[in-house]
Amino acid sequence: MTFPKLLSDIQQIKSEEKREQTDEYLEMVIAKETLAVLHKILTAYFGPPLKPEGQRSSGEAKRRAKPYGGIRKDQTMYFRQTGEHSECVLLWPWGNGTRVTIKVIQSQNAAVETGLVGFLATLFSRK
Repeated sequence: MTFPKLLSDIQQIKSEEKREQTDEYLEMVIAKETLAVLHKILTAYFGPPLKPEGQRSSGEAKRRAKPYGGIRKDQTMYFRQTGEHSECVLLWPWGNGTRVTIKVIQSQNAAVETGLVGFLATLFSRK
């Protein structure tokens, strides 16, 4: 499955509000009762969550979630890193217990653009 296919599959879930959508970002609100369908899609793409709901955040989960405002105990985070991109999904339940905000993010890995990896990529991609 590709990241665009993931976005497409998530958008098939009935949403209460679609806030923003680009090729690298999707934010929408769903009813909490549709979470089982969403988790099935996310697990097929990411595997198990890096940070499941109700568990304390590991050091890695805290580091990965920091650019997006961090991660609380009641939130869930799926994460994977490919050669060029980091991809994550954050599930933020509302205080009223009836809705969940979904944030799906694909970002460029910093290592690709800087450091030794960036230097080698530049060196070997010259024509």
